[in-house]
Amino acid sequence: MTEPTTMAGRSSVRRDRPVSAPILGVVLLLAAAGLGLAAPAAARPLTIDDVLDIERIQRVALSPDGEWAAVVVQRAARPGEAYGRTYYDLDPARSDVWLVSRRTGDKRNLTRGAAAAAGFWCPAWSPDGARLAMLSTRPEGAEPRGGDNVRLYVWQRATGALTRLGDAALLAQTMGGSPMYRTDLRGGADGSTIAHRCSDEENAPFAWLDERRLLAVTLPPGGVSGLLDAASRPARHAAATLDALREGRRPTATAAGSGAERTTLDERSSAAILGTIDAATGAAAAIATVPVYPFRGELTVSVAPDGRRLAVLATVGAIPPAAGRRVPHRGDSWSVERRLGFVDIAPGARLRWTAAPPAARYPLDLFGWSPDSRRVALRARASGDAKATPLFIASAVDLSVARLGPEGLSVGGPAAGSAYPAERPVHWVDDRRLLAYGADGAAAPRADWWLLARNAPAANLTRAAAEAPAALRRSAEGIFFAVAGDRLAALNLPARRLDRLLSAALPGAAAIVWPRDPGRRTERIVVAGEAADGGRVFQPFALGRTAAPAGGRFALPRAAQLVELAPAEGAAFWLEATRRGTFLNEIALADGGRRERLALNPHLAAVDWGETRLVDYRGADGQALKAAVMLPPGYRPGRSYPTLFWVYPGYRASGPDDYFLDPQMGGFYNLHLFAARGYVVAIPSIPLKRDGAKTELLAEIPGGVLPAADRLVELGIADPDRLGLIGQSFGGYAVYALVGQSRRFGAAVAMAGFTDLTGFYTQFDSTARGYAGVEHEKSYNWSIAEARPLSLSGPPYEDYGHYWRNSPLAHVARVETPLLLIHGEQDVRAPMAQAESFFYSLYRRGRTARLLRYWGENHGLSQSPANVRDIFDHTLNWFRTHLGPKPAGAATRPQDADPN
Repeated sequence: MTEPTTMAGRSSVRRDRPVSAPILGVVLLLAAAGLGLAAPAAARPLTIDDVLDIERIQRVALSPDGEWAAVVVQRAARPGEAYGRTYYDLDPARSDVWLVSRRTGDKRNLTRGAAAAAGFWCPAWSPDGARLAMLSTRPEGAEPRGGDNVRLYVWQRATGALTRLGDAALLAQTMGGSPMYRTDLRGGADGSTIAHRCSDEENAPFAWLDERRLLAVTLPPGGVSGLLDAASRPARHAAATLDALREGRRPTATAAGSGAERTTLDERSSAAILGTIDAATGAAAAIATVPVYPFRGELTVSVAPDGRRLAVLATVGAIPPAAGRRVPHRGDSWSVERRLGFVDIAPGARLRWTAAPPAARYPLDLFGWSPDSRRVALRARASGDAKATPLFIASAVDLSVARLGPEGLSVGGPAAGSAYPAERPVHWVDDRRLLAYGADGAAAPRADWWLLARNAPAANLTRAAAEAPAALRRSAEGIFFAVAGDRLAALNLPARRLDRLLSAALPGAAAIVWPRDPGRRTERIVVAGEAADGGRVFQPFALGRTAAPAGGRFALPRAAQLVELAPAEGAAFWLEATRRGTFLNEIALADGGRRERLALNPHLAAVDWGETRLVDYRGADGQALKAAVMLPPGYRPGRSYPTLFWVYPGYRASGPDDYFLDPQMGGFYNLHLFAARGYVVAIPSIPLKRDGAKTELLAEIPGGVLPAADRLVELGIADPDRLGLIGQSFGGYAVYALVGQSRRFGAAVAMAGFTDLTGFYTQFDSTARGYAGVEHEKSYNWSIAEARPLSLSGPPYEDYGHYWRNSPLAHVARVETPLLLIHGEQDVRAPMAQAESFFYSLYRRGRTARLLRYWGENHGLSQSPANVRDIFDHTLNWFRTHLGPKPAGAATRPQDADPN
């Protein structure tokens, strides 16, 4: 299979070739010495077009024979695509699936969705490698361009045919923010014990059961997949409301009730269908209908090892609040009510729900099946505000639920749900014994690994160890391995202890990075640690009854992302997003040899990026801090520059690969865009108190920002008369907080920030229209307010003064800084009224301010590339207007013009 060497637009695919760092270094040295080599083309400033043209690799899935890598590549954000479904730079429905041969290096775009503005993503190979299933929005027949739903497709390797498997919509989740309609499908042909994934952001709503059949979670007729539904539902509801008003026959009220009048979700209106689909014929067979709560938690479905039945842990609603009741941890799963049941994998089977005892009233996590497919392990709580989560065993035969382990043992910690696969705290040893990681509050307050079995005393296996490892991996021989301190260790079950293996120390801060699924047996692991230069070093090990090195150590840059492992071939795939482009590379575990497999975004190599550095300074409390700083291209020492401070509370600058320095950050969040316009950009550290500590948040923020400004002025980098301030979300709050406490800045831009913490806590989510009975339950701000990052330690009616003191709106009368307020109509985190209240207060006082309300936009302000461009233009123009003349030497480009 061959393919031309160009992808859409300026992103190209190069032939497979070895990566040779020494040769590259010689070329650079020769060029620097001016030894007759041709000079590269003159570098140019970064533009918003460059950023929107970035293509991203979202997933790599290897075929069972190791020959082909299915690579999901998100296309550039260009005209002709379909937008408005989710954050443009996260939207999987603008992707194609590429096939890359590991043997020949050939590569081709398998799906070519651009012509129909269709997306293809979430590839999953059948066990025999004959088929590749995937999600898609491709329109067929009279369906609109860009598609009207997410459906299941399959590619036949023998014929090359790409076919839709029925018209049913899949329960595809939303992206960004708090995911909705999240699924957690485990098991099937590959025996996985964690959720099948589409990407780090998304779980798959389907899984292979065998070489022909797929298990899928679909919606009833007329249902719309969450990926498309969440953003469009408010508009559809508004249109229906308008129709009702015109008819004058139907009331338009929706009800929200509390206490004795509490309203709940009608399960008949929010349900999904578990079923099987034959990949060869497309024939579908429904198994059972299950309730789906759209907002928090997830629908967990685990396939038994024998492939005959399913365990279903369905989220059915939010735990009803009550006075004095606190959700013990912030995670979604802690705030919802779930129900456990079992169903046979057969058409029309009956879903049988368990009757949990009072101690297991609120199931939290499902940990999978016993090897004989008769029981599942789970942890649960007695009440919605309980922190302790004992371990229980539920029988698929008689539906009984019984506690396992000592009375005081609490299994796991705050991490709950499919978002934390590496922290799996329970493993089945055999049909009757389990390993559980937990703390016995009475006997052993620290967390240890326990061996538990019915009708047998519990044994603490790691009590004698200096520190119990938090994660285990299982070898093909059934031995449980872990990193303990600086050594690789194994649990010695007969001797009830943790034994060290190998005499050599592991790299510093070592952790096992493969396999991803901690519950499956493996023949190989890779241990990662810190390298002396701040990068990461890796050591492969072969696992049997013992462990032995399976190749030499190899190092990768800190910013490199490991994305896939081929154990049989001894190879790993890693992704590097750099200033030169995006590179998917393969590395041989045996000798560290590297080959480039796919290259994207070569247009970035033509950009003059300027220099980044870390600047040391002292916070207001004397704490040693760092600020990440971007210098404009052509920066000249000794000359002070207008400087923009991007602020985000809780951020701590630490290294050259810091999050906010990412050269491939999406949209106007790519701060290199402002440096390219001649501004110094600084991201100061703003440390916060630990989670749970009551804080005077608003007063703490200047202590990390103003000293950073002083330091950059002292170094001669920042012009003290031309300082600007910018931030989004929590950073938007920080901007509002700073302009109410300081006149240091000549201009400020607050995006998607919140100004009134009481309103932040209590206001409805503006996108919750159309969820009858539970619209008031969609917002999750109460948890953010009570816990980290705001740490207000309770609701506002318990300490209104604390909320008001820390609300920027309380200090709006002090604001004199020219302020641009930017907000989206469908902001799920901070309702638009938050910005409107602040703006109107400035308006009544005659202060210089401008409010931009983006209709249909979400919290990220990136639903549409047109909005991304517009926000960048307005922001740039605001600073140009209020921080003085355009810096000398900065490029003049079309997007520099005032959009008005």
